[in-house]
Amino acid sequence: MSAPSFEAFLAKLYVDEGVRARFLANPRDEAVKAGLTTEEAEALASIDRVGLELMAKSLERKRQRRLPNAAA
Repeated sequence: MSAPSFEAFLAKLYVDEGVRARFLANPRDEAVKAGLTTEEAEALASIDRVGLELMAKSLERKRQRRLPNAAA
């Protein structure tokens, strides 16, 4: 997988709650299913889970401020 593809998967983890939940339940398998190499999956499996959730919440708040009617 290329760096842009790796970054795209990471971005999905930040913005898609379902993808994030499945990843947190089984990080290596979800990363491989997304097309990451074994090495990339291993690297992501050790991600700071608290940091991941904090970043996801921060991005959600930013999206809500930009699109106030999107939540309605």
